[in-house]
Amino acid sequence: MTISRFATAAVASGMALHGVAAHATTAYETSVLKANPAHVVYGGGATVKVHRARLEGYFEGKQGNAAALAALKKDVQACMKSLADSGVKLNPPDAWPDHVTFVREEQYATATRKITYSSGATHAVDMRDCSLLAKPYARALLVSSRGVCQIDLAAKKADGECAPDGHADAPAPAAAPVQPPADVLKRLAANPAFAAAMPQMRKAAAMAPVRGAQRTVAGVRCNSWTQGIDGDGAASTSCYAIGGSFLPLRAVDKDGFGGLLLESGTPEGFQLKAVEARLDTEVGGAVFVPYMRGGFAINADRGTP
Repeated sequence: MTISRFATAAVASGMALHGVAAHATTAYETSVLKANPAHVVYGGGATVKVHRARLEGYFEGKQGNAAALAALKKDVQACMKSLADSGVKLNPPDAWPDHVTFVREEQYATATRKITYSSGATHAVDMRDCSLLAKPYARALLVSSRGVCQIDLAAKKADGECAPDGHADAPAPAAAPVQPPADVLKRLAANPAFAAAMPQMRKAAAMAPVRGAQRTVAGVRCNSWTQGIDGDGAASTSCYAIGGSFLPLRAVDKDGFGGLLLESGTPEGFQLKAVEARLDTEVGGAVFVPYMRGGFAINADRGTP
């Protein structure tokens, strides 16, 4: 049984693999991370100007990736022990994944619509023979002011607002509500009429995104943001692309909060980082309608065309 040299060193030193794209060591990881980009797989159609990014990442949990890998190895050992006298032919792994759970994500955004392709897997132990199971998924999500289309690329199913034009004529979305600034909250606190609502308003203000320094990820500048997630100090981090000739969908202000994500992290250990990013580039419009390829069932579970 082997593990990549970098991961071996990390386990030996007790270091978590934060901020590093996955180095595939299993066949399935390799197939996902080296697959052609979505705009090649689902190419064609009239060209559309987009901002796009391809990200790679993983979920490592609060204890870190080394602990997750150690737990996976322990599960394999427990399986082999339990089946040692069963007569079953055991098939323990001869290669370990770099990450127990990994993901690849591709985003294509215009000012009025966005589609995100996601694929990946979680590794677990097959208790029948102690081999590793990769529970894969491949899906896409198309969103605009017209609604949402959820696409299962493996099962070839699409559900929701899955129009043949891929929301090409979607109007610009309404502006997002703005969190009250601290000075407004201070003035409201002096007004007895607002006293009862102040705890909720203060909690909302504490969860408002806070901009940090600009950075460069995959050759594109981005604004760093910290976003409270529970009002009790826990926060996620993100870096959204800035620049280009337009603000992408869900960029809620001119400073670039929201839109094309280049990097993110959560307290639970979910990490994503762009390995490729392009602003103002052109792709075939068919990338927004993968469900229009042959064999897809659209809204079949609801019994509607």
